Amino acid sequence: MRWQDQYSSKLVSPEEAVKRVKNGDRIYLGSMCSEPKTMLRSLEASFVEDVEIVQFISGSEASRLADTGGYRFRMKTFFAGIASGDSVDPHLYNYIPLFHSQIPFFFRNRRIPIDVAIVQVSEPDRFGRFSLGISVDFTMAAVETARTVIAQVNSLMPRTNGDTFIPLEKIDYLVDAPEPLGELPEEPLGERERTISAYCSELIDDGSIVQFGFAGISRGLMDFLKDHRHLGIHTEIFTDPLIDLVESGVVDNSTKKMYRGKSLATTCMGTRRLYDYVHDNSLVEFYPSDMLLNPTFIASNDRMVAVNLAMQVDIRGQLRRGTATWTAFEGSAGDSDFMRGANLSKGGRSIICLRSTSPTSGKSTIVPTFGPKSTVIANQGDANYVITEYGIAYLGGRTIRERAMALIEIAHPDHREDLMKAARDLGYVFPDQVYYRICSPELRRRIRTDRVFKGGLKGHIRVIKSTDETMLRDLFYNLSEESVYFRYFSTRRSMPHRNLQQYVNVTEQEGLSLVITIGDREDRKVIAEARYMLNPDDLYPDVAFMVDENYRGRGLASTLLHYLSDIARERGIEGFRAEVLISNRSMMKVFEKLPYVLHRTIEQDCISLKFNFSELK
Repeated sequence: MRWQDQYSSKLVSPEEAVKRVKNGDRIYLGSMCSEPKTMLRSLEASFVEDVEIVQFISGSEASRLADTGGYRFRMKTFFAGIASGDSVDPHLYNYIPLFHSQIPFFFRNRRIPIDVAIVQVSEPDRFGRFSLGISVDFTMAAVETARTVIAQVNSLMPRTNGDTFIPLEKIDYLVDAPEPLGELPEEPLGERERTISAYCSELIDDGSIVQFGFAGISRGLMDFLKDHRHLGIHTEIFTDPLIDLVESGVVDNSTKKMYRGKSLATTCMGTRRLYDYVHDNSLVEFYPSDMLLNPTFIASNDRMVAVNLAMQVDIRGQLRRGTATWTAFEGSAGDSDFMRGANLSKGGRSIICLRSTSPTSGKSTIVPTFGPKSTVIANQGDANYVITEYGIAYLGGRTIRERAMALIEIAHPDHREDLMKAARDLGYVFPDQVYYRICSPELRRRIRTDRVFKGGLKGHIRVIKSTDETMLRDLFYNLSEESVYFRYFSTRRSMPHRNLQQYVNVTEQEGLSLVITIGDREDRKVIAEARYMLNPDDLYPDVAFMVDENYRGRGLASTLLHYLSDIARERGIEGFRAEVLISNRSMMKVFEKLPYVLHRTIEQDCISLKFNFSELK
């Protein structure tokens, strides 16, 4: 029989199709933007009852049935967090906690049995095959294992490439019912989201393969990735902003070992523009979750970068699943697969982004512990980086104390003192750990910059942070006895925590400390530090330096002194003073290069220097 004749023989009305659903059946439904609304309305009008609906994310029409249908319809989903504000999903008992890569396996071995699969498909191609279009994810496994398959043929469903096709023989009943696909409008991002996106873009190198968690972060990132080159896409949900990255040439998928030149996803959600873009587009391919989200397959990409969102992070680095508060959803169970895959990838990075405070309650999103009903999506080892609008916290290989300090650094300033107190009470930091104090975020952002020094040395200049304690300790122990004596005017032999924590915590009222770091982000070290400290009895603060002798002669101290001078002058400080040993000729040269008149006083083996910013040579 020709497939066209088979098609006609299987074509029924929506009302006729739902008669195949029996009381007590478990139904798999296409979800979100591919939810078969025509079929759901017919299902509601039928007399069926005690039906269990299984969806990836509970769609609007299925949720309405479950909420208003009494005991006729019950819902099960693989996504927790569809709630408002900071509340917990009232139907959390319906949530099935599985990694997305595992779900097709549970369908196939019938640990989660599917009796009837009701899905939307595209119109058939010339071979009589139907495409699952924008929702492949677990739908393919549901279709393969269901006792009965009902397909709503929608002429508005795009035909997508990859492993998306279902032969006519696999479908029991066809319902010809065109209807608009669900669309998710884009939400304009505020300044906080743009700042987070800018920080995030710094962690994505040219040639990286990127996964973007579904939400506004991908739209914000687009503006900061426009100068990147040769990026690839291996993601769960393909969204509108990715179109612009592909069409602008930022994404070409040229560095992939497999599926080179192809952007890969399991589903897509967005606007009609997106659905038209993926229709018959050979550059975008869709595959089931058990293949595409398998951490081993994800890790086959070198430099895999997973960028996801969370609702909360505790000060140990665990992540809580989010709610509908950024654009659509903060987090999905696929995040865990991608974080693990990125950690297994050569040169990979796992990144979590979140606002420092809730947009609805103003509460800190970095918390000491989670509530009893919180859905933890990642343990302490899954996220390498956490980003808020106050900076980047690197957690890889760090102790609980170092993690707590790093996360408190990027928390909202109004909540840091309480977080530090909680960290002390919980035993996450030393009992004598001081409250983290910092200069203004504006000054931090203004100062942080990359610079190439003499000899091609690439360094990063920024304000000192409390988490620099270990790097400052290493710098001290790398100094020779002579260098230690030049800096401290004594033969200091150790730098314990009680001294270091005071050293790295400098308020604007006390002065300013800057450092230069080198190396990869995961393996950075401090090679120079400079500071000025205010003295209430003197208008001229003391300035001092510490430079790794392996990097002397590169202009590090001179650069830091210029930064300190510029900032001090803006703050109304008249000038600096310094104490330099006569034998420390290299430091004397740093001061002699300044454009200011130096006033010198020699006492025994020490030179006292003083200069005024308004007194030029």
